[in-house]
Amino acid sequence: MSRVKEAIEEIIEESYLMGLSEQEICEDFRRFIDTCYDVLYKNLKNREALNGLAETLEREQTFVLMADYAEERHSQLGEDSPIKSLDEIFAEKAARRKRQILRTIAQYDPQLVRLIDAHRFQGEFKEPARPRRAAWRARWRPDWDRLRLQLLKVGYCATIGLIILLLYLGFVARS
Repeated sequence: MSRVKEAIEEIIEESYLMGLSEQEICEDFRRFIDTCYDVLYKNLKNREALNGLAETLEREQTFVLMADYAEERHSQLGEDSPIKSLDEIFAEKAARRKRQILRTIAQYDPQLVRLIDAHRFQGEFKEPARPRRAAWRARWRPDWDRLRLQLLKVGYCATIGLIILLLYLGFVARS
């Protein structure tokens, strides 16, 4: 089951990367490596494991340099090549390398992978600017503390009014 899940996650990552240009793929990979470094240095206490993982990440950083080589090869092959486009191949390799890095980190501590995923997807989404609603709607929202205080005052006044009415009716009935 783990292999199936891993394959699905790799396909999802690959399909995301295929929608990006080569430069964007490189930038995404750099952000991924930086996120891994950040999470590892903040959460991993075992220095030996940290050094081993840092060495692995440093090796993987050279992957972005392959983009230059891919551009040269792309110009040699031309646009009418029957094989997959180099952008697709590059996206596939980037996705595979990301999953391999996460598998390597998971061997040390699976919790780190969860932290990396949470950190990766935490702040990337920027909410689109939405037009403000009409001002009258924003002012209509009740202030519950103030409303509760007003209701208590009305209830207190009604209770005093009822007591006075009962006293008056009591005096009228005796007379």
